[in-house]
Amino acid sequence: MENQKKEKTTEASLEKQQKKLKNRKKLKYGGLATATNLIRIAAITVIFVAVVVLVNVVVTQLDKRFPNAKLDLTTANLYEISDETLDYIRNLDKDVDVAISSDEATFTSDKYNKMIAETLSKYQGYSDRINVTYFDTTKDPDVLSKYQELYGGSIQSGQVIINSGKRIKVYNTQTDMFEVDQQKYQYYQYGMASFSDCITAFKGEQTLTSGIMNVTDSNPKTVGILATSNGSPIFAQTSSSADPNTYAFYAMENLLDENGYDVKRLDMMTDELDTATYDILILPAPKTDLTMDSIQKLQDFMYNDGNLGKQLVYIADYTQSSTPNLDAFLKEWNVQVDYSSVIDENNSSNQQVNILLSQNSNSSFVAPVVTVTDDEDYNGHLANTSLPIVAPMARSIQTLTANNGRTVTSLLTSSETSYCYPLSPKTYNTDGTDGTAADGETQAATEAATEAAAENTTTTTSFDKDAAPHGANTVMALCRDQQSTGDSFIESDVIVLGSMSMLDANLVQNSSYNNAEYFVGLLNSVCGKEDSIVVASKDLTQTSITATATQLKVIRLVVVFLIPLTVVVAGVIVAVRRRYR
Repeated sequence: MENQKKEKTTEASLEKQQKKLKNRKKLKYGGLATATNLIRIAAITVIFVAVVVLVNVVVTQLDKRFPNAKLDLTTANLYEISDETLDYIRNLDKDVDVAISSDEATFTSDKYNKMIAETLSKYQGYSDRINVTYFDTTKDPDVLSKYQELYGGSIQSGQVIINSGKRIKVYNTQTDMFEVDQQKYQYYQYGMASFSDCITAFKGEQTLTSGIMNVTDSNPKTVGILATSNGSPIFAQTSSSADPNTYAFYAMENLLDENGYDVKRLDMMTDELDTATYDILILPAPKTDLTMDSIQKLQDFMYNDGNLGKQLVYIADYTQSSTPNLDAFLKEWNVQVDYSSVIDENNSSNQQVNILLSQNSNSSFVAPVVTVTDDEDYNGHLANTSLPIVAPMARSIQTLTANNGRTVTSLLTSSETSYCYPLSPKTYNTDGTDGTAADGETQAATEAATEAAAENTTTTTSFDKDAAPHGANTVMALCRDQQSTGDSFIESDVIVLGSMSMLDANLVQNSSYNNAEYFVGLLNSVCGKEDSIVVASKDLTQTSITATATQLKVIRLVVVFLIPLTVVVAGVIVAVRRRYR
């Protein structure tokens, strides 16, 4: 019995020992397996992160090589480039350097500047001819000096410089790349608002493409605008608070500059109209008559020592006084600008338009919609012919008969239901101010806003519109002096426009009208300049989805920490459970 008990005790002891050994082995190998799994998970995680980084690098390089692969998900398609721009930059035959006078990191830290940088990145991706660089004006004085020598002016930090050969354009990133609300911009200048509050649209593509076209143009054109006479504005300034001609002047000047013309202001009396320097002159509605010396300067410019090849754009306006000397000059070109305003009594041939009287106010006018000539040489090559061209407060232009070899082409005409409302020439005091506004600024502002077709004249009280002749009236004409040189022809041209308001800022900056595109397209055709590219601005006032700072923190916490941690914990749990099944 004792032996049996001893044997049972021994067997039990052996079983316990075997069980302990078995448990130790399980613990040992289980621990090793868990450690192995953790190492495996860590290795997989490292490999996954490495793959993600590698993919990111590859995608970044592919994006630089194939810029169109990047999707633009912005509301206004801010980073998309028009087909016209793409066609142009893909066929560039000259190298173009685009330099931004700022450190890249600093420049792109601003969300608006980033739009410019992204657009330039696409330009560079689509053309090997375009090279984009950044430089610090304080750390890279040699680079700055190189561009300043070409520009001849002062280049500030944060500007966009476009250069090819010896031609250069310099743009301000605020006013040249963005459209701004003028009233808010005034507050910004006085420190009462931020610049971001002023921005309404991004026009960077238009500016950049025009700049590239300008510096690569093999046939550049220089425009001299006769802006002053003896230092005073040559055109009528109605008053300080209501001055439509001033804003039309600025709009025209900017329009030409944005479309690749080299624009310079001249004084009619003191500056030389050098035919070697200027290809085109613009005479914007002189309020008083030109002197005979000034008329002779215009004649000499157009004759160009017998070589012709020059253009003059004369803009008439209802704000002018009597101009017999100027009228005689125009008569030699077979045209006469009547003292009348073209009005269309057919509502379907009119449009209500707003004219910019000041930075803070507009005035509404009914303006005739005019028709473009069928002549293909002068149709402006409009991209969308359905958009209207309007002629607010336009004076009628008559063709005169003369046997001098010069021809006149009506470019823009009103409908057959239009008639001419008679006007009287304005009168100006000896100090150059508008005599009709002598009794106060309020009267001047009211007059400028309402004068238009209903000018207060001595003849208007007896005017009967029903008895007035009705028919098409010319509001823009081309006068051409063409001469044969044997194997070819040479020519000079005078373009006559019936109203400054046809180039009002509210019209030329509005893509709903063809006023700007026609004016530029016609000028390109007449002077032999390559057609410009017109790109619509991209609205930045559209509503977009935004997130608060707190929401962004929560999203960052979930994406960066919570989701990865959850994945790792889940992986460990699954690995351990599989081990002990």
